[in-house]
Amino acid sequence: MTDPAPAEVPVLLTGATGFIGRHLLARLLRADRPVLALCRDSRALADLAHPRLRVRAGGLEDPECYRPFLTPEVHVMHLAAARGIPGITAQVLRQVNVTATLELARLAARAGVARFVYVSSAFVFGPSTGSPVDETRGVKSREAPTAYIRSRGEALEAMAALAEQGLGLVAVCPTIVFGPDHPRHPNRITGYIRSLVRHRLDLVVGTGSCVRNLVEVEDVVRGILQAEARGRPGEAYILGGEEVTHREFNRIVLDLAGAVPRLRASVPASLALLAARCADLLGRQEEGCGYGAALRVLTTDWRYSSRKAAGELGYSARPFAEGMRRTLEFLGIRP
Repeated sequence: MTDPAPAEVPVLLTGATGFIGRHLLARLLRADRPVLALCRDSRALADLAHPRLRVRAGGLEDPECYRPFLTPEVHVMHLAAARGIPGITAQVLRQVNVTATLELARLAARAGVARFVYVSSAFVFGPSTGSPVDETRGVKSREAPTAYIRSRGEALEAMAALAEQGLGLVAVCPTIVFGPDHPRHPNRITGYIRSLVRHRLDLVVGTGSCVRNLVEVEDVVRGILQAEARGRPGEAYILGGEEVTHREFNRIVLDLAGAVPRLRASVPASLALLAARCADLLGRQEEGCGYGAALRVLTTDWRYSSRKAAGELGYSARPFAEGMRRTLEFLGIRP
């Protein structure tokens, strides 16, 4: 295994204002790494001002914003992506997550960039049907329940071809990430935690027994840096944590917060699906982009193995309850 990247290796970071991106940027700056952060609003990182940080205003769709900074000495860490939130279109998802991402990768390859770390999603490997899924299954983008997952899978497949042509690509695929967030870019899971503790409504869809793999954001950041230093070019690594059901998630959060549920109930899956379809029709949501698609994700098992990342990168993740305690402390919630 190689040593971690030395402090003098510069980083071109996309998605620096995002949930994972802000944590990664803070870690890079603590290590005194020179960073050029590409983001649409140059003022968004004012709270992370640092002499080694340069901010370039611009979008991923405009290559001229970043092309001058692609040199053989630079390591690219690509986190920018359009999120799969209700209301977004498949066209926008594909434009950002596929077309713009591949253009960045092609230009990096032409410039001879030494390392290109691409942060994707473990969901591109598909849901689980019993045992945890690993990287040997391959990308299953065509069968994905959402347009977001399809776009991420398509990009990863295309970038693998660029790696065969010489791009120093290492892909990392986190599972469902949670942890301390920022008002400018709240995390979906952390937002749910806020609501759960505030209202103390232990509600699940169906039996609440579907399994999800959750990982705390600092573990993902550490895994990204381990992939930069030790990952094999052309390889993808799942970065996961602990598996919990929706019902277990609610129970653990409320127990750690010292909160007694006001109500514990299950919403029939059929009723929830009907409501989601009605909302999609009223909102004219595209297939794979609305509430129905999000509900299919919620009511599916997503179990993953991080064995490859553990063996090749030295990756590990803290127990779910430990990460949750840290998140609750950040939210100012103590039992």
